[in-house]
Amino acid sequence: MGEDEFKDDPDALASARERRWTERYQNDEPLLPYPDWWPWPLDEVAFRDGDPATGMVAVDLLPVRDGVDPEAVIIRQPRVAPPFAYGWPRAAWYPEDDPDLIVHAYEWEERPWRWTVFVQRVVLPAEVVDRVRKSMGWRRGWSL
Repeated sequence: MGEDEFKDDPDALASARERRWTERYQNDEPLLPYPDWWPWPLDEVAFRDGDPATGMVAVDLLPVRDGVDPEAVIIRQPRVAPPFAYGWPRAAWYPEDDPDLIVHAYEWEERPWRWTVFVQRVVLPAEVVDRVRKSMGWRRGWSL
């Protein structure tokens, strides 16, 4: 099944990814991307979405001071895949869907991958995004 068949039904696409992820990792805890450096304190870095068929993985960055510091999501996906547009990160690409939700997307490529950091409300300067990019690592689950 290709993602094209779900292009008009993002919920079905997310369900198909979740099924594949669960089947693949039912007995394992997969490596998840995480930033060693982040501009505000984090409470948790948690799995959000993923697809072992493509290598796409998304993690939530949940702040210590919820309501003060914004939530963020980091996505790694194949460079040729359409931009991640499920859940609140979708507002970065389709702001008309929820005009009150301000989401900024920051992208970089590391062949064959495209990385995207979605942040609610806050504009990150280029040097901050670069520092996050340079600090990316992988861990099996992470909770502070």
